[in-house]
Amino acid sequence: MAYWLMSAEEPVQKKVRHVKVQNQSFTGLYREHYEKVMRMEAGNFLITPAATALGGSVDSFLGKDADKKWTTMIHKGITTVLLLMPVTSRRGLEDDGRNLQRQLAPPVDYLLVPSIPSNKLTSTIIHGVILNKYPLIEITFSSYKDCKNVPWDWIRQAVGPSALSFMFRFPPPETIKENRLKEEWEKGLAAEFPVLPLKMGPLLNKKELQFCGLYPKKGSVVRGDADYLLYYKTEQKDGARKQLSVSNRHPDIVVMRGHVLKAGRVCASNNPSGYCCNGVFPGRLRSIDYA
Repeated sequence: MAYWLMSAEEPVQKKVRHVKVQNQSFTGLYREHYEKVMRMEAGNFLITPAATALGGSVDSFLGKDADKKWTTMIHKGITTVLLLMPVTSRRGLEDDGRNLQRQLAPPVDYLLVPSIPSNKLTSTIIHGVILNKYPLIEITFSSYKDCKNVPWDWIRQAVGPSALSFMFRFPPPETIKENRLKEEWEKGLAAEFPVLPLKMGPLLNKKELQFCGLYPKKGSVVRGDADYLLYYKTEQKDGARKQLSVSNRHPDIVVMRGHVLKAGRVCASNNPSGYCCNGVFPGRLRSIDYA
């Protein structure tokens, strides 16, 4: 792995120090000392896996505020984002996907997720989703009555043995009856299809990463192509004990596939180094084991 020399600020002492990243080791450069090697899980840093999050509509990442959105993602330690791509037909699915991949130049990795209204969902579209290697789709419902109008048996047969997973977006329930219908449909669909429940909100947990084909494919610390975060260690007193804490903090260093995206206040949000994760073949990348 090549190295980068960046600045990072310690949150407590407010001292700016330089960090060299080389061959999977991190070195702090101090004026009063020689180089001091800091191991991955020792020394002055804590290391955690980077985050993957649902980012909303892909259109919002193409406008004039796109750079601000990417910067916010990076500062939060998000190195892979799921972008919803509205489609209503198989042809639109194929054309829009190609066009968006040409237009997008993000600093982080992304996964395009076709978002399909339930009344447009057909086995033909499902075949197109699988053929174009989309591992995940979103189905949206305008009302709870629409759920029973979907030919679920045909959809299940179209999915077949593929690894396709689903997100189901229902309208907010306004009555007790609608809330009960929502729970029944969520339970019934989860029994038929692999479903992302988004239990951590927009952030994805390990099981959800598996559903959308990103785990265990997002890099290895050993090989230096991982997505991970580094925090300066800070001690927090808890009675008589001192605990190390990174809660409610943005990471000090963000690394994506071995490349530093953020160090201290320096953020490479204008560097189009991200790539589309659709169709990543199993086994090409591995994840941090404790993701």
